[in-house]
Amino acid sequence: MGKLAWILLIVIVIYIVVRRADIVAAIANAQYRWGNVEKAYKTYCFADRLGKMKPYNSAAYGYIALRLGKLEEARAILAKASMDALAKESEKMRIKAMRALVFWKDGQIDLAIEMMEEVLEKFKTSAYYENLGLLCVLGGDREKALKVCLEAYDYNSDDMIIVDNLAEAYALNEDYENAKATYEKLMEMEPYFPEAYYGYGLLLIKLGEKERGLELIKKSLDLNFTFISVLSRDEVEKLYVENGGKLD
Repeated sequence: MGKLAWILLIVIVIYIVVRRADIVAAIANAQYRWGNVEKAYKTYCFADRLGKMKPYNSAAYGYIALRLGKLEEARAILAKASMDALAKESEKMRIKAMRALVFWKDGQIDLAIEMMEEVLEKFKTSAYYENLGLLCVLGGDREKALKVCLEAYDYNSDDMIIVDNLAEAYALNEDYENAKATYEKLMEMEPYFPEAYYGYGLLLIKLGEKERGLELIKKSLDLNFTFISVLSRDEVEKLYVENGGKLD
């Protein structure tokens, strides 16, 4: 082996040693994209033990911990990531948006809304509008929720979660005609998340279309629920039974 080849080999070895945590984190990220959330979490845990990860990998690690209901762990991971002086401003805002979700699940909805508003002041993305719209609807301020959700809809009317938030905001304001029309648009988009179906189902039951409403709530139970779903599967099953549905 020539001198140049030896130098190249040494450089590669040094890079692997220095960046080993991020290399393993890349594997975790791929596992998450393939739908293996639990496996991705375990791989991120291993990466974290190997050394310091780049901020965006730490953020992903914290988000997955949150999805799995590991609230205190997610809080600690994201708090640590937010203090990384090397993080770019866009990464800091991404981490802040994730921390807002932690505060929401911890019952601090007003603080979560405030944090997401600060994020959107600096960076506007569909994902951030999704989060703020959802939080405002859950916060219960009718006027604010509708204003934010309409602004989000103007930003991206093709985003399914933004459309769902707008439908919920209309329903919160008792504008059932617009809520129903917005939900119909959402159904045409074939949403992948349960909130779209049980939210519309409950609206239809309220409007007297009980049979179709129950069908939609039942359909939501076939989809994936996570810790950051608005309602748990058990809560939706309870709603379904209370409105006359029968579980298999």
